[in-house]
Amino acid sequence: MTDKTDLLRALIEGPTDASREGEALALLRGATTAELNDMIVGTDMHRLFASLDDRLLGPDNRTALIDLLARERQSELSVASTAAVIYGLQRGWSGRAREEAIRDLLLAWAGVELTHLKNQINSRTDVYDLEGVVFGAVDDGDVRRQILDHLAAEADTFACDEAKIISDIDDTAFCRLHDTRYPKGTLYPGLLALYDALDHGPHDDPFSLGDLTFVTARPGDVLGLIETATRSSLAKAGIAQSSVITGTWLSLFTHDLMAGQKLVNIEHYHGLFPEYHLVFLGDSGQGDVILSEKLAERFPGTLRAAFIHDVVDTPDARRAEYAAKGIFFHDTYVGCATRAFELGLISRAGLDRVVSESRTGLDGVRWSSPDQESRMRSLVQRDADAAASAVPGITVDASTGTPTGSAS
Repeated sequence: MTDKTDLLRALIEGPTDASREGEALALLRGATTAELNDMIVGTDMHRLFASLDDRLLGPDNRTALIDLLARERQSELSVASTAAVIYGLQRGWSGRAREEAIRDLLLAWAGVELTHLKNQINSRTDVYDLEGVVFGAVDDGDVRRQILDHLAAEADTFACDEAKIISDIDDTAFCRLHDTRYPKGTLYPGLLALYDALDHGPHDDPFSLGDLTFVTARPGDVLGLIETATRSSLAKAGIAQSSVITGTWLSLFTHDLMAGQKLVNIEHYHGLFPEYHLVFLGDSGQGDVILSEKLAERFPGTLRAAFIHDVVDTPDARRAEYAAKGIFFHDTYVGCATRAFELGLISRAGLDRVVSESRTGLDGVRWSSPDQESRMRSLVQRDADAAASAVPGITVDASTGTPTGSAS
């Protein structure tokens, strides 16, 4: 942190007047490129934008700050600085000027650098991630469309071979609703290792990390309190970096409505990251099977696989029918990881970590009965035996949904 960063922070600490605001602007205008980026990254940009005002008789210091950072010196900003400025612009009431500034900052980036910027914005652990920017802070439909059109156009110049991971929460991450095989509230053994393995990809050399987003039917709220509480519960379980997209009250009434709302949310999310493939993790208890079918229809070639945690004992024949569509049911996350490895989505080391952490996780479960524990240990062992002989590159028989060979 530079002396100028300390000075800028001191200038906006507490109430400000036109004189202090002018000093802050002059400091930013006179900074070298390196100093400018240091000041932006080292300062709470929400506080900076809130501290400068447009006065009835002038000067319009907030407008001057927006023009300075979003236009006059935009080309000098780093990815981290640009993300910090966008964060400052989206806090509170945005207004047309701020929305256009957000648009201008995003449209100034292209190709792989734009993808880096989007991932930087999306790495926030609060509601001010990329979805919060484009579908929250930006209210104007024309401005939003310009942003999404730019993201789509740039995706054609940089096609990422990695996948963004979209996961449900209830009965997918935690035992909560229909699953009686574990005590309620249990974080499923091996799931965190699977998220990590998917994030690292088949070669453990990912282009980007933190590619996990949770989509839930739980309704959101204007202040983002439900989303924040969801993030908090995930963080306590060891999932520190992820995005959360919530549903609506209306979508809770039927499985079709749940699936429909989640589909809309995933369409929004894919519009933000069209250069990535998608992998979906859900469960068989609510609307996720319906959603998986809709995703397969909506995103052919983009959806790499849908994995369904089976909590209602789906018959093998039905599982095979779904597998032929790229929708794979599993009883344990060892079984899920094995199929992901066979499909070329995770590495052998990633699969081994899922097996190991699943076994360790079983030891930490507070089982409701010995029979409950015995059943799940047997299923994990069965899937671990299958994992030991798994090979990558399988193909799936269209009529049975079963593996027919490998490309080893």
